[in-house]
Amino acid sequence: MIRLLFLFMLFTSTLSAQDTLRIGVAHFPPYTFQDDGGHWNGMAVELWRHVAGEARMIYQMMPYSKDDSLLAALEREEVDLVLAMPISARAEAQVDFTQAFHRSALALALPPTNSLWSVVTGLFTLQFLYIVIGLSALLLIVGSLVYFLERRSNDDQFGGERSLWQGIGSGFWWAGVTMTTIGYGDKAPTSLPGRAVAMLWMLVALAVTSSLTAAIISATNASNVIEFPRELKQKSVGVVKDSPAAEFLQSRKQTFTPFQDVQEGLLALDRDEIEVLVHDATALHHQSRVNPNLRAYVQETDARPEAYAFAVRENSPLYEPINQAVIAITTTSAWRTVVDSYDDGSRSAKSSQ
Repeated sequence: MIRLLFLFMLFTSTLSAQDTLRIGVAHFPPYTFQDDGGHWNGMAVELWRHVAGEARMIYQMMPYSKDDSLLAALEREEVDLVLAMPISARAEAQVDFTQAFHRSALALALPPTNSLWSVVTGLFTLQFLYIVIGLSALLLIVGSLVYFLERRSNDDQFGGERSLWQGIGSGFWWAGVTMTTIGYGDKAPTSLPGRAVAMLWMLVALAVTSSLTAAIISATNASNVIEFPRELKQKSVGVVKDSPAAEFLQSRKQTFTPFQDVQEGLLALDRDEIEVLVHDATALHHQSRVNPNLRAYVQETDARPEAYAFAVRENSPLYEPINQAVIAITTTSAWRTVVDSYDDGSRSAKSSQ
């Protein structure tokens, strides 16, 4: 309570010459955006309302179009504070940033699911063929070993009148059935060496089955995960115009298609006009969630990390009290709940389905 009173006193003394703060804001979801009624919402807006509410501040939202520079507006003293500005060394030379209230990085938006046809065609690739050949060779080795151990003591199931290849075939069948845990029970080793091999194979088969599942998913393209940024060279890529993603890809000489906003890029992804949309992870998660018809699988990366904060003019008397309020609010569990409501994928890449 004492801390809030202190902040209030700082704010009121700061605002003695000006009763209404001018807050610069632009369309930048999920940090700042307008709803259908024209009201401003978003992660940064909610934080500001908490800050202003604690100090009972009077303020006015000053909207700017996407092409306008909020940084320039702040320098021209058209606004007193800017919401949701990405922290950069260049901007820091011109303004003062408060404590960052959110951090993000680049991510990839990929088609959420693959069609049945794409999975079927994945079965006819060299990668899947290599899996089949490798697994068959392993089953053949185990089956042959069991056959040679069992052919004399287990005539009914492995030996007897069977030829060499028929016996090995019986062992191959047993190894496959055992690995898949189907357990028909039509064949089973009876000798001590045969049972020892069978027990060892059961344990090994657990690891083989797990690895096989992942390998088949990868081979059939059932997973959308790609190696970033190397595999982008083989993809048709989209980015939002003049975004950090565009700058990052330009520095790597990656060709891409620019879009006006995230929604337009996700729409192009949905129409198969591009294969990957590269943008801020938080924005992709948010847009994928609020646009049911533009769902996407979001694969996060560590590339081009960004931190977002409020910005005021250099040496502004507003800096200290606002910064203290931001720190006080963003270190609470309540703020974590606010962040999760806008960035529900902030800790792991996941598919919105």
